[in-house]
Amino acid sequence: MSTGDYVRYLRAVKGGPTPHEIQEATDITAGLYRQLEQRYRQIGDEEDLAKLAEYFGVPAEDLIERAPWTRKALSAALVEARESKHQIRFDLRNGESITGNVMWSDLGAALIVAEDGREIVVQRHFIDRWTVAD
Repeated sequence: MSTGDYVRYLRAVKGGPTPHEIQEATDITAGLYRQLEQRYRQIGDEEDLAKLAEYFGVPAEDLIERAPWTRKALSAALVEARESKHQIRFDLRNGESITGNVMWSDLGAALIVAEDGREIVVQRHFIDRWTVAD
């Protein structure tokens, strides 16, 4: 899960403060929070992510370690897996894993045919990590 998807989730859990309220409470640069939630690439440095982590009451590492796992990187992995016909493994937010072949994907979800033949639609925001098999 990208940092942006994760902070969007944390914002909902906290009751839905506005991006402006979060920026004021954390003293991060104007517009940074909104960009973090909406962009597909890595946004924010470790200092900004640490401020947000403190605000949301999570360890700074929870945000910092997600920085390279962007939505753009997931899109690239899904395309690579589909075009190469290699399996992809998703490690999900709930601790489960799914391995299979990508049938289709879009900006919100992916259809995976699991090793046992089940067709599973996975919401992209629920994917913590992924690996494309060689």
